[in-house]
Amino acid sequence: ENYKKGSHRVWDCKYDLVWTTKYRNQVLDGDVGCRCRELLREIAQSKEMTIYAGSINRDHVHMLIGILPNLSVSKAVQYLKGKSSHKLLSEYSS
Repeated sequence: ENYKKGSHRVWDCKYDLVWTTKYRNQVLDGDVGCRCRELLREIAQSKEMTIYAGSINRDHVHMLIGILPNLSVSKAVQYLKGKSSHKLLSEYSS
């Protein structure tokens, strides 16, 4: 019932992802955390990923996402971490 179907396949690919900031610095609070959440949602929507659950703490990000079978997990993480960190650094670097 929750499976997605293609012409020759049926799938439900969900992955639990956790990543931390460098040296576990507590920088993802306040405005930075809210902006990070917005960016991750935008990136996931643009790459046709589904975010089932997620939380952004001060020193790590935890997400349960669903991705298409033609997108590898490493590529999905590369999109999420790379694009969000690049935007956050350009917006909040001092």
